Amino acid sequence: MFDLEERNIIRGYLDSGMTPEAIANYIGRVSDLEDADVLLIRSAAADMLNESVASAPVRLGRPVLTLIQGGATAN
Repeated sequence: MFDLEERNIIRGYLDSGMTPEAIANYIGRVSDLEDADVLLIRSAAADMLNESVASAPVRLGRPVLTLIQGGATAN
């Protein structure tokens, strides 16, 4: 529905504290959009606001390189 750039724009407005309704109304006014398009933006913004954000992985120490003995052999 929305490409990555459009989603990033909506995400930026959400991160700045705008509500999905305010985002949709603003973009709709600036871009002179139809009511149906404003509704799509509002819905996408609400979905993005409610989607779970993956937590950062816990770092337990330095990464360890493990060498595996053997491997493929030529016949």
